[in-house]
Amino acid sequence: MEYLSIVPATMLGYLTFRATTHPNSRIRRKMPNVKVKRVQVFPVLRINIFGRWIHFHHWLNFSILLALSFFISIGFLDLMVTKGILLGGIIQGLTLPKEHRKIIYKVSIERLTAINNN
Repeated sequence: MEYLSIVPATMLGYLTFRATTHPNSRIRRKMPNVKVKRVQVFPVLRINIFGRWIHFHHWLNFSILLALSFFISIGFLDLMVTKGILLGGIIQGLTLPKEHRKIIYKVSIERLTAINNN
């Protein structure tokens, strides 16, 4: 019966991450960019190495956390609701177009975060 809670949690995770991480969402455009030297920590995690940006996508990080949660039971990762939210975040990230799922970018960070007004 506990597995029934994964469906609404997955939907909640999908909708939450769609509203906050989708490149065209209003919430994402209003978030400030927090960058310290070569590392951007908010709203996304990126590191600049040798003129390229390495982007740690939420769906990739959540995949690792979800896989670990099956082998290690630590606190909140052991809850079905948490696993559902992680699964929703993974599904949302993988539904983006392929060009938004690249891990290494050669372009500048200003181009990646620019708002397309067209």
